[in-house]
Amino acid sequence: MGKSVLIGAIIGSVIGWVMGFAIFTGIIVGAIVGGVIYSLFSRRTTKASDAEEQMVQLREEELDIKKDRVQTGEVKIHKEVVEDTKTITVPIRRQEMVIEAGDEEQYRIPLNEEEIEIHKHPVKLNEVSISKQQVTEMQQVKARLKKETANINVDGIADVQDENNSD
Repeated sequence: MGKSVLIGAIIGSVIGWVMGFAIFTGIIVGAIVGGVIYSLFSRRTTKASDAEEQMVQLREEELDIKKDRVQTGEVKIHKEVVEDTKTITVPIRRQEMVIEAGDEEQYRIPLNEEEIEIHKHPVKLNEVSISKQQVTEMQQVKARLKKETANINVDGIADVQDENNSD
């Protein structure tokens, strides 16, 4: 509309100048005439477009599936040391002095005995394998989706041709 008013104002000012009117009066009259011409022209195009085919967009919803990883639990594994007392019988040898009465001489004889020394060292008893494995299971997801459909209501006598339904 602004374009029509501007063109009308320019033409009105030129006509007002040629005819001897004030240029400002020509601008005002031209703007008014441009606005009226625009409104008449826009009504004609609207009425002409009513007779043409119009489109109505129909839409429907679709599902977008997204998966997120969430922590569902945690497993803690630790080793525990359990002490147990073990009793083992070990034979030990020692020397004893045997003196038989007889002559009066002194003899010196060293005596020995075995002593028990305990040394501990770890021995592999068992291995525990720790791993994670991926398990896939199927899960069904249900959702209600909306879909637009075209409904035709006819008032009075109107010739409607439905191209979708072939009867």
